[in-house]
Amino acid sequence: MKRIRVPIRTPRLVIRRFERDDVDRMHEIFGDEQVMRYIPLGVLDRSATERLLATYNRNYDERGYSFWGIEHDGQLVGDVGFNAYAETGEPELGYTLARDSWGSGFASEAASACIDAAFSELDTDRVLAVVDLENDASLRTAERIGMTRIGTIHPRSRAHALFERRRA
Repeated sequence: MKRIRVPIRTPRLVIRRFERDDVDRMHEIFGDEQVMRYIPLGVLDRSATERLLATYNRNYDERGYSFWGIEHDGQLVGDVGFNAYAETGEPELGYTLARDSWGSGFASEAASACIDAAFSELDTDRVLAVVDLENDASLRTAERIGMTRIGTIHPRSRAHALFERRRA
């Protein structure tokens, strides 16, 4: 099985597997109503956060990609990585950042690094992203990292832009 090797390092970030000590910090992020307003999971309690991080690590072990923590200067600031897109099984990019990290460029930097890793280490020619049409910041991020909007879909009865980025 091919897998994305982590940690992934960028000039400012380390993208790494979640550790047990990450639960409290990620609960702060996943428990923030403003952060989670466009995330289908909704606001998570501590127990749900702990289960989700365990699922992310299990997904990585089973399929070679998942979501990982984003670390800046030794501080966890969010997550980034991939689900398997329901319709095709292709990697679907996603990210969640702590509110105090919004506007820092971390989402673009981390997402770009993950896409590059997917193209260099997985057998995929395309990465997808599904972005709520009301989430202006994520729409801009998808465009900034070279994704192209290819349609509109309606998962969970809300309009979302479907983006793709193809292997060069």
